[in-house]
Amino acid sequence: MAVEREIAAFLDEHLYSNKEIFSEFARTDTYEEQMKGSDLILSSFNNKLYRVIVDEKVAARYANTDLDSFALELSFISKTNKKVCGWFLDSSKSTQYYMFGWITKADIEYDKSKKRWNTDTITKDKIRELDWCIVSRQKIAKFLEERGWTLDKLAQQDQIIRERGYVKTYDFVDDVSFRYSGKYIERPINILLKKQIYMDLSEYHGKITVKNQYMDGNEKVK
Repeated sequence: MAVEREIAAFLDEHLYSNKEIFSEFARTDTYEEQMKGSDLILSSFNNKLYRVIVDEKVAARYANTDLDSFALELSFISKTNKKVCGWFLDSSKSTQYYMFGWITKADIEYDKSKKRWNTDTITKDKIRELDWCIVSRQKIAKFLEERGWTLDKLAQQDQIIRERGYVKTYDFVDDVSFRYSGKYIERPINILLKKQIYMDLSEYHGKITVKNQYMDGNEKVK
């Protein structure tokens, strides 16, 4: 949660405050709104977005890597050992858009013993590059449906994987790949799409580059 707050502060300062793109942004910080899949309300100057509800998703665990995908959560197991519907399939969520982020450069140390970057130490001043896109949940659902994966079929596939206990292949088939992470306590099941697909579906996307705590600019903003 501490890392999430740091990333949120970084985005508030370097993305949502960009007056060339956004005319309004407001954090929705209450517990009830968070549980409904709302991190912020956004409006843009060209009216592509008007007070839309956005769920912020940044792959902090994969900072300083060449992560070329993003996972959409289908289900996970709770502390009481019950299956819980994941945020992408949860119809009770009020989310209209996702803000997906990839931290491509951060000033954090590499732990040689664990063979991973110390992503728990990320703060807003340590983030140097972040790729981002804002994409409609409805567009993602339509993209998947065109490939034969309606939300109902995804729920059915999720149950099949949960009962089987593994995914038959990690290969991308028609731009879609499934993952089952049994090594984690939550044992999540996710569906993966490539980073470029999210960029192509997005209303806006770009790269934030920061040097010496000053933003050089947002590039490739559309």
